[in-house]
Amino acid sequence: MINLGSGAIHLSYEQGSGGTSLCLTIARKILKNKKKVIWLSKELPDGKRSSQILSGLTERELENISFIFIKNNLEESVKRINVLFEMMTLKDLIVIDDWCDKSGRASKIDIIALEKIVTNFNNTNIIVSSTSYQNIDSSTDKWESRGGNRIREIMTTIFLYRETEMNIKRILKEGEELKIIKLLESGFE
Repeated sequence: MINLGSGAIHLSYEQGSGGTSLCLTIARKILKNKKKVIWLSKELPDGKRSSQILSGLTERELENISFIFIKNNLEESVKRINVLFEMMTLKDLIVIDDWCDKSGRASKIDIIALEKIVTNFNNTNIIVSSTSYQNIDSSTDKWESRGGNRIREIMTTIFLYRETEMNIKRILKEGEELKIIKLLESGFE
């Protein structure tokens, strides 16, 4: 679905397309492989949706995921949990779901914090997500990602958007490459 081995990933998703569900699906795969996941977010993922996606995991596998609330800004939260990050290995995963606000520009503090995370913890898999937006000044219907060039320079940006409003199919776009994936009750396939 998404190749985590090629460096840090920025998942820029259309609101309502299942960005958090995709991150949970990727986390499930990591946990199934007996590895650790640290999940940072300003809001916990929906409990019902999380239990649907993570339902096939054993109690032992579920013990390897830590959910951490981002209080105030990303930088403050990362300072508090640096020791956890340092224990991560090459096959583990750090997820930062909705690393910036869903509207407006990403704050400079959050961009700098994200740069530090990607630079300092390049020994593990990292996927961060944020909502995309459509540039009203552009003549195309092209989706744009938050964080601008600074984030695009240090991470691979992958877009997730709906094929149509009332459809389970989603489109993953990396560069010019398009993949069709399906959002099911149990996550993405």
